[in-house]
Amino acid sequence: MIAKIIEKLIQPLILLILFIKFKNIWAIKKYIMDQEIPKTIFVAAYDGFFSRCGGWISYSAEFSSVPCFPHGYFGIFISSTAKIGSNVVIFQQVTIGSNSLAGNKKSGSPTIGDNVYIGAGAKIIGNVVVGDNCRIGANAVVYQDMPANSVAVSSPTKIIQKQNLDNRFITYRNGEKVFFKDGLWIGE
Repeated sequence: MIAKIIEKLIQPLILLILFIKFKNIWAIKKYIMDQEIPKTIFVAAYDGFFSRCGGWISYSAEFSSVPCFPHGYFGIFISSTAKIGSNVVIFQQVTIGSNSLAGNKKSGSPTIGDNVYIGAGAKIIGNVVVGDNCRIGANAVVYQDMPANSVAVSSPTKIIQKQNLDNRFITYRNGEKVFFKDGLWIGE
């Protein structure tokens, strides 16, 4: 019991020290992935950060760039072998999960293309490919491949082919219209 209390006190302190050194969670993730043998204390702090948000983003999931999380990391789950492209927008309660059932034809993890917009509560499960410039509606369940420039809505999923979708996340900051790209907020 005393060990648990000490762990609860020390873990936030370690996370604070790591944030001072690395500036953000993505720099900590990069450091872990750059190590030949990941250091347990860094992995524990990384996992602890996301568990405090009620979610889990595996440090070994591959990201082409830092995604945009408009509502923070709350309830987001991304499996360890998922691959996420550049400029992806991920809302709260999203699952990008593996299917590890032996013998299942969709066994594996999702691969998400560039400029994909994933609505709140969406689930992308198994060895599926979501093409570039796709939109996945709130609470949609994707369990089949989506061609580029398509939209997934409702359940069962309906794929709607579109042309030239602009999936930038646009908002206002300090009165200026901005969008998220390559880990930065850029003015329009």
